[in-house]
Amino acid sequence: MSEELWCVHIEGLDDFVATLSREAAEREASAINAYLDSSQDRMEERMPTRMVRASATVWPYTAAGHARSLETDWEDLQRMPHRQVKQNPHGGAPSSVLRWMKAFVRGASRKG
Repeated sequence: MSEELWCVHIEGLDDFVATLSREAAEREASAINAYLDSSQDRMEERMPTRMVRASATVWPYTAAGHARSLETDWEDLQRMPHRQVKQNPHGGAPSSVLRWMKAFVRGASRKG
């Protein structure tokens, strides 16, 4: 039996970002959701009606695809707003989230 490969599933955008382990996926999903929850009130007027949530899940594609995602999506993950909040705790969350969502939509359309 092979070891399961894990990722974060950005549910509202139907995007997947590979992680090194289940624990890493759970931590990342939790951090994304906490960020989204903390900025939800400020974003409600600008956000699309589709809800965005993150969850840790088993990678749904090939092992080669997981390896590519680890290599190419890592920098994207570092630039996500939930990571940036530590560097700039009062920085414009709504516009950051909207840029992040647009980037994911563009990225997802290129992966497909």
